[in-house]
Amino acid sequence: MNTPIKPPPHPLAVLILAAGESARFGGRKQLADINGSPMICHAIEALRPVVAEADLFVVLGAFQDEIGPVIDTSAHIITNDSWASGMGSSIAAGMAKIQHHGSYDGVLIALCDQVRLGRADYDKLITAFNGQTIVAARHDNGFGVPAIFPAHMFKLLAALNGQAGARKVLNGAHHEVIGVDLPNAAQDIDTQDDLIAMRAQST
Repeated sequence: MNTPIKPPPHPLAVLILAAGESARFGGRKQLADINGSPMICHAIEALRPVVAEADLFVVLGAFQDEIGPVIDTSAHIITNDSWASGMGSSIAAGMAKIQHHGSYDGVLIALCDQVRLGRADYDKLITAFNGQTIVAARHDNGFGVPAIFPAHMFKLLAALNGQAGARKVLNGAHHEVIGVDLPNAAQDIDTQDDLIAMRAQST
């Protein structure tokens, strides 16, 4: 039985980034099988308990005509026609939609290929979020996603472009960041070998 959703103390939107062409993987990584589900659906299911379904957004770009149909109607699909310019453009496309959708205290930005992350990991981020300060996973080389950005940064996120995405914001000198240790965020699926290794670890 699924645990009922407990609304977070600060209303959040969730933005899943899944627009890239996955060149190192060989394309269509979002459809790779993860425990019996396409990777994009696996990510949605991990995040579905975190917020109300109406507050869940997915950015698609490359192969959107193939990936979109596997996503159920509970998630808002956002199309980024400029996906080839980098992850920053996908964040900007998502934030343009989110800013006009509802009133949120923050946005939780996640990647579809960090397949080991689960509800407990996302709950750690949400618990640390005070409504004003960025909360991000602490990686060996600095802060990274998943991360929660407060509402006063929405316009900045909506103006991003290029390959750097949110990392330049998280690791710049202009914003305070609360770091959260999320070991499960350290592994993502970039190549077919990554997928094989993940499956081997799961058996």
